Amino acid sequence: MPKKVLNIMSYSHTKPCNIDPSHIDQVRDYLAQFGITQFFYGIISKAKEPSSQEFNKLRRRRPLEMLKAKRVICSSPAILEYRHSYLQYFAASDEGYAGKQHMGPNIFKEVDIRTIKGQQLQRLNEEHGIQSRMLWLLPIKYHSDWQGGFVLFSDLDTEMLKQRVMANQTQIEHQLTLYSCLFNDQCIDQLNPISNFNCLSPKALQVLKLTAQGYSCEEIGEQLVMTESGVHYHQNRLKELFNAKNRAQLVSFAHSLGVLD
Repeated sequence: MPKKVLNIMSYSHTKPCNIDPSHIDQVRDYLAQFGITQFFYGIISKAKEPSSQEFNKLRRRRPLEMLKAKRVICSSPAILEYRHSYLQYFAASDEGYAGKQHMGPNIFKEVDIRTIKGQQLQRLNEEHGIQSRMLWLLPIKYHSDWQGGFVLFSDLDTEMLKQRVMANQTQIEHQLTLYSCLFNDQCIDQLNPISNFNCLSPKALQVLKLTAQGYSCEEIGEQLVMTESGVHYHQNRLKELFNAKNRAQLVSFAHSLGVLD
């Protein structure tokens, strides 16, 4: 049996967010006292069954869709490479990824090394000094369907990590919430799932931009060679996506999330 994990490409489409490195160091130093050595952070949508609406990719967590994120906040280039390898080759068969997740800490099950895939994942973890993993989900202010997610890695075994986290859960949750707010305030234009996962079609983005410029549905239709009902369709889908009640709120939210300049 080969000693190396599959020949995994080191290139990842996902890039680190543009953020002051001192913020990353601050989070990493805080987490180190609990045996957490690496992390990455992003904004995800609450997992729901796919619906008929066109933005349902936000409501899934299929690994290859998560792999398409443009940006993520990470503690090191090595953990970004690990994320890419894990999502591309192992997440779909890993119970830790597929299991039901709730707000707060979710400690992943230990890797099942009875399978070839599990043995390969175990070697990947060992190459990165990882013995245990967890996902910490937090509410965020921007959208009721969105969550901030810290994926945390430790060189402690799973039971020891669990003991440390459970003994300090309130303190850690409070601090992670502050860090989540900091990251979101600094990088919401990069992290918001609408932009990060390319959820707007070129036509929908054109409708949004013209709506923000104050054009009526009739005028937008004339410019884009669409029926007025087609414009209404895109605007209604945009309001659903942004969780907006009306056109004014839609435009305001699009600006605040960095989708519109």
